[in-house]
Amino acid sequence: MRQVHRAALTVGLVGLLAGCGLTGPDDRADTVTPPPDASPTSSGGATAPPDEVVSVERELHEARVRFDLRPVEADGDLAVLRYAYTAEPAGDDSLGSGTVPLSLGGLGKSVTDGRGVRLVDTAAQLVHPVAQAADGTPAAELDQERGDDDTLTGSAVAVFAAPAGESVDVLLPGYGAVTVPVVAAGDDFDAALEQTGGAGTGATTELRAFTQGYDAESATSAEDDDVTVTLASDVLFDSDEDTLSRSARGVVERAAASIVEQADAGDVHVVGHTDDVDTDAYNQALSERRARSVAERLRADLGGDFTVTEEGRGESEPVAEGRSAEARAANRRVEIHFQGHLVVDTSAESEAPGTDAPTARDAAVTIETGKGEYTVEVESVQRRPGALVGTLVAERTDGTGIDPAWFLPAHLTMLGDRKFGALAEVAGPHNLSLLGARERVLPFDYVAEERTGGFVLRRLLGDEEVGTLDQGQRATITVYWPDTGQDTVTVDAPERFRITDVPVTDPAS
Repeated sequence: MRQVHRAALTVGLVGLLAGCGLTGPDDRADTVTPPPDASPTSSGGATAPPDEVVSVERELHEARVRFDLRPVEADGDLAVLRYAYTAEPAGDDSLGSGTVPLSLGGLGKSVTDGRGVRLVDTAAQLVHPVAQAADGTPAAELDQERGDDDTLTGSAVAVFAAPAGESVDVLLPGYGAVTVPVVAAGDDFDAALEQTGGAGTGATTELRAFTQGYDAESATSAEDDDVTVTLASDVLFDSDEDTLSRSARGVVERAAASIVEQADAGDVHVVGHTDDVDTDAYNQALSERRARSVAERLRADLGGDFTVTEEGRGESEPVAEGRSAEARAANRRVEIHFQGHLVVDTSAESEAPGTDAPTARDAAVTIETGKGEYTVEVESVQRRPGALVGTLVAERTDGTGIDPAWFLPAHLTMLGDRKFGALAEVAGPHNLSLLGARERVLPFDYVAEERTGGFVLRRLLGDEEVGTLDQGQRATITVYWPDTGQDTVTVDAPERFRITDVPVTDPAS
């Protein structure tokens, strides 16, 4: 394994403009400019030959910014990403002095600042954060200068774990996702490592797919080939009880049908969990009894093709921190674990739940928050191997001032038992869903930090923070969803908007 021992620099892209808005639908669209002999790659879409670049141009409200990304160069376990950028005024105003929401630092940390550049390998279901040097700082460097003509130019170098495929997505928060080739390292690879201050071992993290049932009685997650169906104990049992009601038996029966559809093997393991009310010993015993009740019902519903085992873990593995009623309710649950794959029901005979939110058919919607008015449209939903990449563009058309939860009403509540940190949960697109027949399909996430007490902090694969906009400013929001296999999708932001019949396209189309 290649090791470089000098410390890396922690840097970010600064000085482009105040805010993070992007322009209207015709001007703001990505311009991906491959050379004439570009060809499709395994991730879909056109990319440049190994010695060329992929160019992406977006117009922000004060500047037009162009990124020129070189192919990712891999050597052994490490890879180097290099790109240049230019920003120039889009109108009469000079470039501001704020910070564009794009940074090479901060990845692999518990802080969810929404500004981390990442490599995304959807075929392998992996995300690659910037590698960390021996002192824990990101192995990345950026040079930037302002020209006499009020333009900004810069170049960036960052080190990652080497992707396994022939191409990989570069996720540029605030600007979207771009597919580039992965090529063998050139002669200046070692110099690039030294330029960043050196890198140790690059990290990779598995992506987790997550769905939440419309009835809130169950959720399903899949990480690699490990599938977990989570049933809320409050749906299954009365307080302090371990006997399934008649309606609860129906919940377990539907879970059994889901297991038959999704399981690759015949082993099913049931785990009971409780909140932290009462003693450890009491909670341990209650979790065991509840797991046993669910396991016995599953054995009856699954038949002889499956081996069902059970255990209780009491209050030892919370999915939500704190002692609020909401946290304790999330921690009271029964999990059903098996090897398999996530299956989303998209049958046409089932209908998504109704909504009072503004709705449009593959068009922009207008929403009001009480503090302002916004338009939102889905710019594209592009298919990658195993994933759909959604890019939305929003503009504040009326009102000024702080409106942190304008994109999704947060209420510090996530759909499903997921945790991303307070900032992301106030201002992130984590509940932005695709609608199936029986469940919401939520964006991919992955583990950022495992804390003491069994709590796991996660990061969203996409833009983790949608910042406050002033009137006339625009923002681009990108998220990765599991591929539902649909030709058209419905994008739903709970309580905010719904956009139906959005076509799923190949990146080259």
